Amino acid sequence: MKKKWMVYTSWAFALVTGLVAGILLSQGSGKEAGGLTQLLAGGKRSMEVAGSSYELVLARSYLCGVRDEERKPVAISHLADAMADYKGWEIVTADHSKMILMKREQDISPECKENGHFGLSADGMLTLFHGVPADQEVVQTFYRINTAKMEASLPKEEVESLRRGIRVRDLSEYNSVLSTYGEFQLNEE
Repeated sequence: MKKKWMVYTSWAFALVTGLVAGILLSQGSGKEAGGLTQLLAGGKRSMEVAGSSYELVLARSYLCGVRDEERKPVAISHLADAMADYKGWEIVTADHSKMILMKREQDISPECKENGHFGLSADGMLTLFHGVPADQEVVQTFYRINTAKMEASLPKEEVESLRRGIRVRDLSEYNSVLSTYGEFQLNEE
């Protein structure tokens, strides 16, 4: 509950800041700029700031370990409207020129859906690869597998399938592989 309150407070603060900045920037005239405009401009520029853009950095974090970013310029006068489009995003940081928003997606990334494969690394770790395990392009490492126990418990075809790479196309396949091989996790002490 406390975290939710903090998120709403930070969104409200950003929204109010954007509204106040837009109002003050649109009311300025001539060479004299309002105090907020000077703050936004670092005290070095005048009303030219009103026409400049603010950068929104949209960062997404996926369950498979992939993170991506998208950068969007937004006119300062339209910042409050733009923020309404990102309800549910967490404000990570904000300054006079940009704001970083984060969203934790409850899914695997488009890249993992396109070409994700579970396999074993050379040292016996259950690993998610971009492409087949032979290419060694690691996305995320999970845990060490007790290969002796796995080979004794599973059919040879399943063990070989993991060594070649098990393709995952969606979250349910991703969770299924983690569940299946989780029982062979080697507890390191």
